Amino acid sequence: MATDSYPKRTERNVIDSDGTAILSHDKLTGGSDLTRKMAEKHNKPWLHLDMENMSRSYATRMLQSWIIDNGIKVLNVAGPRASKDPKIYDATVKILEGALNHK
Repeated sequence: MATDSYPKRTERNVIDSDGTAILSHDKLTGGSDLTRKMAEKHNKPWLHLDMENMSRSYATRMLQSWIIDNGIKVLNVAGPRASKDPKIYDATVKILEGALNHK
């Protein structure tokens, strides 16, 4: 998008996807919470995977099931910036790889 407005980009990402997975360590805040609100506003399926309260293997299975159950073809992935949560990138990559590489 030709805008510096992250709220507008966030909303467009939600609209242009079939559903949104939000990964975090703990409750949703800031842009992650805005993403949830946009998904609710546009009646789009969303899933919050709180890595503080579940294992990676459980989160992977949850994401995989949620994608199948909701017929997700275009997935929007959201969460905090690595500067705010240094462990989130690694967790997100591993969960996405596991959920999307199922046979």
